[in-house]
Amino acid sequence: MSTPDHRSRVRRSTSSQLISLIGLVIAVHLMAGCAIGIDGTPSAVPDRRVIPDPVPTVVVLDASDSMNTEDAPGRRLVAARDAVSALAGGLPPETLFGVVTFGSQLAAATTPAVQGCRDVTTTVPLGPLNVAGLRSALGEIEARGFTPIAAALDAAAAQLPDTGPASIVLVSDGESTCAPPPCETVAALHRARPDVTVSAVGFRTDDPSLTCVAENGGGLFVTADNAAQLSARLSAAQNAEAAAQRLSPTSRGGVSIGENLSSIRRDNPGFPATGRVEGDRTVYVWLDCDYVFNDDVLVEIAPGDPPGSAGTTIDGVSRGTPGSRAVELYGEPLEDSDGVALFAADTSAGTGYRVGYERGADISRGVVTWVVLCACLPEQRGSGGGASGGPEEVEVVAVDPAGRPVDGFAVGTGGGSWTSDTIEYCTNALGAATTGVYRCGTTADSANACWPSAGRLLCTSDPWTKELRPYSYSGSLPALGEPDPDVFPWALELADGHRCIARSGGAWPIPPTGFEFGYSCRKDAKYSFVLYRAGQPELYDKSGADWTVYFGDGESTPTPVKVTKAYFAAAR
Repeated sequence: MSTPDHRSRVRRSTSSQLISLIGLVIAVHLMAGCAIGIDGTPSAVPDRRVIPDPVPTVVVLDASDSMNTEDAPGRRLVAARDAVSALAGGLPPETLFGVVTFGSQLAAATTPAVQGCRDVTTTVPLGPLNVAGLRSALGEIEARGFTPIAAALDAAAAQLPDTGPASIVLVSDGESTCAPPPCETVAALHRARPDVTVSAVGFRTDDPSLTCVAENGGGLFVTADNAAQLSARLSAAQNAEAAAQRLSPTSRGGVSIGENLSSIRRDNPGFPATGRVEGDRTVYVWLDCDYVFNDDVLVEIAPGDPPGSAGTTIDGVSRGTPGSRAVELYGEPLEDSDGVALFAADTSAGTGYRVGYERGADISRGVVTWVVLCACLPEQRGSGGGASGGPEEVEVVAVDPAGRPVDGFAVGTGGGSWTSDTIEYCTNALGAATTGVYRCGTTADSANACWPSAGRLLCTSDPWTKELRPYSYSGSLPALGEPDPDVFPWALELADGHRCIARSGGAWPIPPTGFEFGYSCRKDAKYSFVLYRAGQPELYDKSGADWTVYFGDGESTPTPVKVTKAYFAAAR
């Protein structure tokens, strides 16, 4: 099983084709398309972040209590405020700019939901850009409350001019906690105003509800795992059309790694009919980019001549960029030798940035010379891209051996205390891959995974919530036996975006005939289920190329859906 490695991703949610945008790229000199490289000297490196579009722009900023989590590094809210300031600083001074904040006024712990879900504030009314005033207003924001995303999007849209193109960018670290679902709000907005683009930046989250906001709003969904990415990708989300020409973690210009040659030709009529054969790969040159296929599946995108010389990532890493900037954005490389480093781009998709460099013993001391996007991550056991066809397996480790939170986890609020009787009945965590992770409490309200930390337990109910609830306890923790090697996963991610948690007691409806409930799933605030055949303990159907599970609404006959990730709880 793999260790947790939450990497950023970008999804292009409109269907614009590469050929229709190439003129725009040349016009604005983004250097993200296939063009001649620069000389590579560090002193000559221009700012290659996506240039913001000078249209009326409203940023919708999350100030819910989870934005106090210190993993940006530092507080998420501070990183978000700095990123909004940086976005504004890159716009022409006459640009109309505003900020709507949600969750900044009423504390979630003491406020009824009916009030907290109205906690939306126009922090900066839409008007001519005043960067100094903006920074002052942002500095007054504190993270306190609920997450009424739909209401905040409505407030942002109400400020926009009645006609003409405009941009709304949502920055949030989680799903909405208030009705209505923001997807429905954005869909209605975009139908009424197709010239208004709504994008979303998921800060340390790729929650499906945020993806849906961007898809329904005709914009980009972008995730960011640290302050550096957040700053770069906020600009990308504001100018979705220009950003589409960069090497995102999975695609460029609407052409995605893993796509079949036939589907690419269908969507891009100008794509070449013939290519050159190089061993087991075939290379098609289109608009000065190399598109490399293996068995008619796209495995590499290399802009420029020579290949990769004009490659630019969504964050602006390209020829001439100091290699230290790539490390700042993407973390330590997975491989680094002979002047080539490999960074993870999207682990679930199996994609990476392969980066050439010179003038240094390693990438951190060198200068970038070329960049390509490729299906080139080292294979993990059970990964969806492996020969087994199984999902990527992720071991979630929330604390280190000393009990300190790691991998983006942080101690939050909530929790409580348990008696010696409660602790006595603690068992192995749901989906435990190792000993040392506990499940305590009753059934439906149990803490599904708890890690010992300085005389207390730090607990979470799912692998995506990075806030650990602290529980004190009396007595001592029981000794745990070795977990079942064939244990069902703690949680699943499905190919259609659903996230599912293993059943943990509670009242469930009667399942369809011949099935038993295994997991409860949620997407866009709607519940559904993963089921398995009654009397058959096997969760997955492995008869096809992919591993699938039965999925449905709990009433009609379930249908097979591919599993892309399986999560297990583990301790170091």
